[in-house]
Amino acid sequence: MARAPGAVPAGLLVMSRYFGFLLIFVLVISSWAQATSPEKAGLHLSFEERLALSYALLSHGETPEAKDAILKRASNYLKATYNMPVQTVEVRNFKEFLNLYKGAWPSTHSLALDLESIEARGPKPMRVFTSSSVRVQKQIDLYQEWKQAELLKMMDGDLKNLNPEQLVAQAQAVLQTESGRLEMGKTLMQASEGLLSTKMAELDHVGEKIAQSNLAAQQDATMKIFLQTMFTEYFARLSPASKKLIVSSYLGGDLHIPEMKKFELMVQNSGPQLQKLLQVVARQADLGPEMLEVFKGLENSVRPVAWEQVEKILKGKNNKFDFTYFERKPLGVGTMAQVHRAKVMIDGQRHDVVVRFIKPGIGARVEEDKRILQEVAQILDSNEEFRKTGAPKLSPVVQDITDTVVAELNQADTVLRQKLASTRYEKASFLKSAQYKNELHFHVPKIYEGPKGSDLMVQELVIGKKLDKEIAPYKDIAPDMKKLIVEEMARIWSHEVMFGGGFYHSDLHQGNFMIQVTEPKIVVNILDYGMGGVISKEMQRQVMLLGAGTELLNEEMVARAFWKLSDKSKNTITESYFHQLIAAKMHNIRIGYDESLSMEKWTAFAMDLGVRLPYEFVSLNRGLVIVNKLLADAGSNLTVTELMKNMAKQNPQVVYRALVLEEKMSHKDLIKLGWAEAKKTLGFKVPEVAVKVQAVRCEMVFN
Repeated sequence: MARAPGAVPAGLLVMSRYFGFLLIFVLVISSWAQATSPEKAGLHLSFEERLALSYALLSHGETPEAKDAILKRASNYLKATYNMPVQTVEVRNFKEFLNLYKGAWPSTHSLALDLESIEARGPKPMRVFTSSSVRVQKQIDLYQEWKQAELLKMMDGDLKNLNPEQLVAQAQAVLQTESGRLEMGKTLMQASEGLLSTKMAELDHVGEKIAQSNLAAQQDATMKIFLQTMFTEYFARLSPASKKLIVSSYLGGDLHIPEMKKFELMVQNSGPQLQKLLQVVARQADLGPEMLEVFKGLENSVRPVAWEQVEKILKGKNNKFDFTYFERKPLGVGTMAQVHRAKVMIDGQRHDVVVRFIKPGIGARVEEDKRILQEVAQILDSNEEFRKTGAPKLSPVVQDITDTVVAELNQADTVLRQKLASTRYEKASFLKSAQYKNELHFHVPKIYEGPKGSDLMVQELVIGKKLDKEIAPYKDIAPDMKKLIVEEMARIWSHEVMFGGGFYHSDLHQGNFMIQVTEPKIVVNILDYGMGGVISKEMQRQVMLLGAGTELLNEEMVARAFWKLSDKSKNTITESYFHQLIAAKMHNIRIGYDESLSMEKWTAFAMDLGVRLPYEFVSLNRGLVIVNKLLADAGSNLTVTELMKNMAKQNPQVVYRALVLEEKMSHKDLIKLGWAEAKKTLGFKVPEVAVKVQAVRCEMVFN
């Protein structure tokens, strides 16, 4: 039945004109389909209801003076809304109704900023939703009646005994005067305090809930301890502002959401280091399917910075680019940064560009996560039951993730890395398979210089899609196209690391390069240099030595390489004891008691023993793991180590100089690595070193 224009439902009056349902404080967010019954749509708050609850949430735990100030702000906003004529909105279907009913929320990554943004927009009139469709109108009416009943179930105290007509009468009376509004607001805030405290405290016990749920049954002993401890201790240590942000996100979705979705939303609203740590766990641990889905979903669930904040950044004093167009919808959203498409005038010419900036306020979340995760890591590292599972120490991992995140905060360094990458990764080669051939070009987007100290990174707009999507039409004529492209990119990465200038991109997953397949050529645009760096010639040499020691099962080489790489002032183990433990591990591998370790696993082992490795090496190691995963996902049998072996064959003089002349490797060990065949080509007899090196074949290091 259509509602007469201007007639306001009792439930809507109650919920939007004052703090009538401050007591509603349940959880979380989910998707929904067009409703055939109210329950299928989910229990959602209107924009006005969420606003009233958000003011109450903001005031939770604050001083009496701060609460009064927040209450006055809420009173002024709601008074202005109450005094505006009611707006009747015609909707075509239930989905449109629910979208408009919930309204557009700023989602600025801060509850306080959300409310400031809403207040800056100014009040909006209350709305009554109608439809010319009898079926849709019935859905709307049934939904509002069902919702009002559901919300009343959540109320406590005297208000629960009041019927809607009494609430409306009270609202109409008290809203006539400011003192009345403030008095009712204070009463309702006080009444909600207990429930707010209970729901905020629920965040402190998520680990226990996980342990008691069926999720725990999916995990091994190590992961059970890790998940329960990490989530309980992490969320309990969050600042009130961060907890309020999580609860605010709950209020923006379905209040009847399942427990798993509640947990998922908590993870999505956690800090950057925890998110990156969980992504690492998702790549390396044996997780149950539901937990794996939550962790992997982090890469695609990052919320964008609200447009109001983007506008403030663009108006910054050092950000005076001549933009003729700036797209409001982000082109990409990461944990630390966000990018938008734009057009800019430079030297009288218009350029299509991508604009990148660090998210406002992310620095504070980084510091908070650093403090919390260091504390939680120490708890886990001192947990005897956790250590008995054989899990590596968490403290070094947390420190390295923090170092990576902090490095990514420095956009000026990102610009320098991208400029350097343009001199290292700009390559052309030829892609050829049984059915298909084409030119292959690797490209790094150009940087456009702006004002000194700018918050904006402006770079060339490149065209393309993610690898899997772009090559899908070619799966029949070139089934191995993906493998060939990834292998060539891995070759460029590996050669530059070990036999070039030492530059590396440490986050080269599919989201950080774009492919464009055309008939003249295939273009691979390599993006996002927030994580990466350059290793020195000394570090290149130690990595070679480490690789040789790993292949030879030579404890002296492995221990020496790690010790030379380490920051000796921060090591928590002596050099002699470290050598002993490496020797013991090597012995166990030789007799078959332990499995052989890759260079990445030797790195984790050394860090677990207390060797503090430099950021560049750990970041490089992370990049190596990601490139290896890229190769595996493409169906390649190659690894970075195998690629470096092949490159060593092509660069024997470099390897000989590094290992024999500088690191004093014996010729006996060199022969074990495959030097015997190379000596014939080099034209000398071992151990002679004065040789003429020309076209060389070598079966040596990493072989």
